[in-house]
This record gives sequence, structure tokens and C-alpha cells, in this order.
Amino acid sequence: MTSKLSRRVVLGGLAALPACRASTSKLDAQIIVLGAGLAGLHTARLLSAEGKDVLVLEGSSRIGGRVHTLDHGELGFTEGGGAKIDPGAKRLIEAARQLDVTLIADDPTPRSTAYYYRGNNFTTESWRALKDPPFPPPFKKSLPSEPLRALAAKTNPLKTAQDWMNPKYTPFDISAQDFLSEAGFNGDAQKLIDQTLKGNSLRSYSMMNLYRRLYLDEASRGGGPSLSVQGGAQRLPEAMAASLPKKVKTGQTIKSITVETDKVILETANGKTFSAETCICALPFGALRHVAIKAFMPEAQSAAIRELPYTQVLQIHMKAQSAFWEQDGLPADMWTDLPVERILAERDSGGTPNGVFRAIINGRGATRSVWDNRANLPETVKAYMKTVRPASGGEFDILAVEDWTKSNTLAGGAYMHWAPGQISQWAEPMASRGSNLFFAGAHLSREQIGMEGAMESGETAARQILNG
Repeated sequence: MTSKLSRRVVLGGLAALPACRASTSKLDAQIIVLGAGLAGLHTARLLSAEGKDVLVLEGSSRIGGRVHTLDHGELGFTEGGGAKIDPGAKRLIEAARQLDVTLIADDPTPRSTAYYYRGNNFTTESWRALKDPPFPPPFKKSLPSEPLRALAAKTNPLKTAQDWMNPKYTPFDISAQDFLSEAGFNGDAQKLIDQTLKGNSLRSYSMMNLYRRLYLDEASRGGGPSLSVQGGAQRLPEAMAASLPKKVKTGQTIKSITVETDKVILETANGKTFSAETCICALPFGALRHVAIKAFMPEAQSAAIRELPYTQVLQIHMKAQSAFWEQDGLPADMWTDLPVERILAERDSGGTPNGVFRAIINGRGATRSVWDNRANLPETVKAYMKTVRPASGGEFDILAVEDWTKSNTLAGGAYMHWAPGQISQWAEPMASRGSNLFFAGAHLSREQIGMEGAMESGETAARQILNG
């Protein structure tokens, strides 16, 4: 057995994994991986390829973690979690190749959006012609999503993928709120930008998150359009799980992790106990904060588990009863200053809206009291949509609700983001490992973010174990 993770194992030859070496002790496996998301599954595949006896435990009833494809029968499917694959995501693309999962290039044509603002609808053109624009010069003609990104692109200090952790760049680790204030954006302008933010609030969102995103976007420029998985993003982690020698055990929500000298003991919420020589915890910290960890951990790591922000997201998937966008002549995609925030139209293979929509509500908006009464959610959505698009009559059928908020204790949120000042405190120590307890997950990635970052972290965890 090799002592280190070879390039062959990382980038090829994993499609047919060897049978694992059976555990010779009373342990359930040599290595138990917690979480059947991309990080956990990639780790498990890499270690299985090296002959390790690996068992993956998953708290939910499905494979994929925060990658979740929702099947609506004849209406097709919608994505409830991570879906788009950047052209530079080498690990994801290679895994798909190995497992014969087909990737499809996305249509790069920009999509038009209707903007509902202060009781009126605007097209892109009419928004840019507003007589009393919400943003200061030189951004008077900017759409809500444009100013923050444009300002950040001009000031991005990052020169390498790991510069965000360099103490040299700590002065750039400020809140988006302070960043915008320094650029002359007032409270009303900030409120509009906050509605477009992929974070909980401008105040709790470090600019370093956006600088990382911009650096990676620039690095992959010219690599082609983003990619999607044929049949839905969840098909990839499902294929990864199916390739493992041992079947993933679902429905095993972890209640406690106890680290002993020669083993790790895992207790589930349904009273089962599992044990292994080594455990890799690939749970997001938003879920791990609900698990009792009985092991020595640096205080900074414990603090990160308790407090690392996870973006709260609520998605409402729905079907319109009429082609209202054809009646009112406005784009099918919508941005609003109302609690429904953004509404994205699904499209058929020809790029035409098919009547299925996703309302995506981010940050503080996802936890507003207006969404608390789920039994009344259809009527709430109907009222908002009738206001935003009168031609629809508010007639929508709710297909599914995807809850990536704190109430989803298996996730705690859709994805992490750094708050100002946390990187210098936690980025290094929160990845600390014990002698037999390791961690993985997109929150621990160094160079990539999102789904590719999850894969990167799994690779790192596998190397740590194999290298001893």
C-alpha cells in the first residue's frame, strides 16, 4: 500500500475501485467518513482506491449533501443546491469523466431580468434610464447586482489563490458595508445591494469572500461556459457513492463523536454506535455545532465550529398556471425589493421559459417571520407574485420548498462565508486534526470554493491520513 496520494489516484483510475480490505477487528471500518456530500465522498473514494476499509455515514435519507436535485415528474427537475460547475473545476470534471456522468455546457447568453422596485416594474433599459437612480456616480445606471462587484474588481489585491490567508492582506478583510460606505453608498443604496448578496448581510460579509470569487473567475476566464450535470447535479455524488466498495449508510444522524486513543466512537440520534480507527468529519460546521465532540480541540477551532457564518437560503420551487411573461412582455426572470427577492425561470432545451420558477431568498430575508407559517406559504407566495407580476394573477402551484436555514440542522445553511476578522483567527486552526479525527468540507478549502472547494478539502484529508 502506498504511503502518499499519487497523482494517478487523484486524477485518474478511480472509476472502478478495488475491493476494500476487510476490517480484522470489531470496528465497523478502518475509516468512517461523516457526510455523503462531495467532500466526504471524494475522500472515501481516494482512500478506498488505496485499499483502505472505508464506511460513509450520512444523516439524511439521500446522497449529495448540499447538492440536491428535485424531481418534479413530467415537469422535469430543478436544482435545490449547488449545480453549476466552473470550467476550471478539474476535480469535479475528472470525477464526472471517470464515472461516465455527462456534463453539458451551459448557454452563455446573458438572461434578461425584470426589476420590481418601489411598486413598479422595469426592464434593464428602463432601470438604467431612471431619473432618480438609487446609486451614486459613476454607478447611476447600474443594476442592483453590479456596483459591489465592479468596485471589488478594481481593488482586488489577490495575486494567487491562497493570498486571502496571507496576513499581508488583512487590511482588505473588512465588511462589505464598510467598503460600500467608503465608496459613497448610503443606506438605501446598500439595502438594494444587500438584496443581491450571497451572504447573510453586508455587515457580516467580509470582502475577502468576493475577492476570492473574483480571482477564481478571472483565473478561469477563457475556459468556456459553466457546466451542468445531465439529469441534475445530484447524479454526480450518487455515482460517486455507487462506486464505493461499501454502500453508504443513510439516515445516520450523528449525535456525538468520542475520540479515544485507538479509535473513534460515533453515536447516532437513533441510538446506533459505530467505531473506527479514524474518522473524517466532512459535515459543514452549521451541522457539526449540533454534535457533541468529546475530544481535545484548539479553542479557535471550537469557536469556528460554533460561529462560522452559513448563508441562510430559502428556495420556493413553483409552477405558473399561465405564461404571464408572454402577456406582460417582461422577462421571465425577476429581481424584487419584496421578501420574495429573486425569481429565476427554468428553461427548456431551446432556452424558452417552461413555466417552472425558483424563488431564491438569501440571508436575513430567508428567516423573516413571513415565511414561518409554511401551511400558509402558498397564499403568501400568491400575494407577492400577484403584486410583482399582475398578469400572473398570483396563480402558482408550489412544487417544493428547499430550506437551507438554521432550522435544517443537517446543514445549518447553504454555504459558508467569512465574517470580517475571522480569517486571521480561524482559517488555519479550524482545520486542525487530531491523531485520529480529521476534517473536510468546502469551509476548509485553501484554493477553490464551493463544490470544487469541497473536493479539494477531501483530497487534503485523504493525503493527511495516507501520509501519516
